[in-house]
Amino acid sequence: MAATALPPSCVAISPATQPPKPITSTSFLKVIGSCDTLTELKQLHCHFIKNGLSHSASYLNNLIAAYVDVGTYHSLDYARKSFDYFYEETAAVSLFACNSLLRGYASTGLCDQAILLYIHMAEMGILPDKFTFPSLLSACSKVMAFAEGLQVHGALLKMGFQGNIFVRNSLIHFYAECGRVDLGRKVFDGMLERNVVSWTSLINGYVGRDLPKEAVSLFFEMVDTGIQPNPVTMVCVISACAKLKDLDLGKKVSSYIGKLGVKLNAVMGNALVDMYMKCGDIDNASKIFYECVDRNLVMYNTIMSNYAQHGLPAEVLVVLREMLQQGPCPDKVTMLSTIAACAQLGDLIVGKSSHAYVLRNGLEGWENISNAIIDMYMKCGERESGCKVFEQMPNKTVVTWNSLIAGLIRDGDVELAWKIFDEMPECDLVSWNTMIGALVQVSMFQEAIELFREMQNQGIEADRVTMVGVASACGYLGALDLAKWVYTYIERNDIQIDKQLGTALVDMFSRCGDPQSALRIFTKMDKRDVSAWTAAIGVMAMEGNTKGAIELFNEMLKQGVRPDDVVFVALLTSCSHGGSVDQGRQLFRSMKTTHGISPRIVHYGCMVDLLGRAGLLEEALDVIQSMPMEPNDVIWGSLVAACRKHNNVEMAQYAAEKITQLDPGKVGIHVLLSNIYASAGKWNEVARVRLQMKEKGIQKVPGSSSIEVQGQIQEFTSGDESHAEYTQIGLMLQEINCRLSEAGYVPNTTNVLLDVDEQEKEHLLSRHSEKLAMAYGLITTDQGAPIRVVKNLRMCSDCHSFAELVSKLYSREIIVRDNNRYHFFRDGFCSCRGYW
Repeated sequence: MAATALPPSCVAISPATQPPKPITSTSFLKVIGSCDTLTELKQLHCHFIKNGLSHSASYLNNLIAAYVDVGTYHSLDYARKSFDYFYEETAAVSLFACNSLLRGYASTGLCDQAILLYIHMAEMGILPDKFTFPSLLSACSKVMAFAEGLQVHGALLKMGFQGNIFVRNSLIHFYAECGRVDLGRKVFDGMLERNVVSWTSLINGYVGRDLPKEAVSLFFEMVDTGIQPNPVTMVCVISACAKLKDLDLGKKVSSYIGKLGVKLNAVMGNALVDMYMKCGDIDNASKIFYECVDRNLVMYNTIMSNYAQHGLPAEVLVVLREMLQQGPCPDKVTMLSTIAACAQLGDLIVGKSSHAYVLRNGLEGWENISNAIIDMYMKCGERESGCKVFEQMPNKTVVTWNSLIAGLIRDGDVELAWKIFDEMPECDLVSWNTMIGALVQVSMFQEAIELFREMQNQGIEADRVTMVGVASACGYLGALDLAKWVYTYIERNDIQIDKQLGTALVDMFSRCGDPQSALRIFTKMDKRDVSAWTAAIGVMAMEGNTKGAIELFNEMLKQGVRPDDVVFVALLTSCSHGGSVDQGRQLFRSMKTTHGISPRIVHYGCMVDLLGRAGLLEEALDVIQSMPMEPNDVIWGSLVAACRKHNNVEMAQYAAEKITQLDPGKVGIHVLLSNIYASAGKWNEVARVRLQMKEKGIQKVPGSSSIEVQGQIQEFTSGDESHAEYTQIGLMLQEINCRLSEAGYVPNTTNVLLDVDEQEKEHLLSRHSEKLAMAYGLITTDQGAPIRVVKNLRMCSDCHSFAELVSKLYSREIIVRDNNRYHFFRDGFCSCRGYW
């Protein structure tokens, strides 16, 4: 009866496992040791029962241990049934059988079963020993059973096992895995004897809890005490160096591999490759990878994913080719890196092949793969294919929607992206950041700010990526009150100001006409790259402070920051705005001779602008004609603008013809040429140019100015009388004009480029958009408060004189940002000193 109660089928035993007869304990152990599969063990189990040995504890202990060693859920099920059967029959089982079963449950992840078995042991009156607790604590750590682990700790203390080194090592591991590395450290500090496992367990705990400095420090302490690390120790401490991204420390730690005679294996090689990659030493990582003879799938995936993250997509595909020829078969992680590389390269052929591999191997169910495929198709210009993959996905996560939106934005369809964003079932922070960033990219700055406010209303907490986009939008709007609020929001919410956000904030305050705040933030930045220095130099450039710009540049060089071509644009702009011709020439020459940077077309444009503003038109033309590349319409446009300032109609005509050849539809040049003719009184030429504009459907961009009052941006267009408070604005303008006339102001009607009488010209001048904005500022802001105006076009000379006098007569600071620079009007003077 006892034999039939067990579920295993009693099939004929194979000759290879046929036990000798009569069966003895020695022969039984030999036979059980030769069983490699569950089937063979089941056959032996049947023979065991048929020979009447079902009540032998010795035989059963070895059989249970053998079942556990097979290491499958099915084999563990047989081990437990054998255990229960023996207990039912004999009302007694051995501690050895319990420990074997406990070890099996813990090693295969059936941790709850392990804990329940321990409880059952107590019910059966079986006392645990030093072999029980390591397996039990391992089970507790795997399922984060912290409360149960604490009780186990209490039990082993009562039973006197606290001095056992293996038990203590298990406790360190348990506490570290449960996130209480501090308690693990207490156990470690209380140990009189420690081995390499003790040190490694705590080092691993520190790494797992994101405490890499403590892990490395403990490693060196371990070496100093004479304990030789093993391969597991080295993998843990190398991983800590990777987290720290400290290459020198990583090299120092790696040197111990050779010094201490630790054998380099695939796991350690993989850790070294990852560490060198994360520390930016691509060459060493590649060298270790190719020197490793037993490269496995994990190592291939490590180097490929790191290549992709470092923007080296071509290298990803090189490793893939080698992998396909002689390595293991790619898995989903491999394909994720491959598809990302194809997206970066725009390689549609390999991308499609990768998609086919994914489908053939059933990997499309992994959402990260499908999201990457959508991204790849979008970046390769295959929008329809990307949308098709999106539509076929049964479970679309927020990441999937984000991939589609990002792809549409990259494809230039912000309108559709915004529509889909509004239709998303749920949005995360990435969704909001993507959309805000997209609106900034297409110059929809007001909409970006409104979307940020909506994000706040929905309770989504912003991060530094959000604030980079919002800061950029504020800067372009020139909304200082909003900019100050943004900075306060960042500080109040403890958003880390890294190099990127710090640079964005410097640029924001600079564009909002608050150079003091911009430079204060720059000074507070812990780390500054060339972009941060360029933004600070740009602050000086907006003010025309050439001396300050060059001082910052020299300080940047002193701190070892290597200049790029962009910083020279800011420097040359500062020279142009400050009228510093000689310094500009010197900086331009130093680009190639001192810093090894070949001037690009934008630098030649800066030189033309610098020379043109100073009236050196012939020299400016010589620069254009000696350029190593073909001048574009912007270069010629700078010369035309200079010709207007210095009334050189002949050269303006020549430059305008060049622009017409390059870009016949360019609006600005037709308007500028028309204005030059008007200034010279050549009304027939004015009529001809304007007729050409009409025939080509070209419309002049109307002048508009905006002013921020109490957080609201008010916009004015030249001559527009539709504003709700226009009556009060008109009365204010009358008062201003009266006071200015008494001070000797005479309108400069040469700025009215229409063939009308002087009275009409004066009226048109009085309704320029920046004058409307200034008048509105005077009636809506407190006495003494600065007035800040942003204009879309260049400020005319009459409005410039108007602002100088208003700043003096009304004791107001007036800041005007036109499309070229900032003007700070204080006490009747402007910071530009006539250079704009």
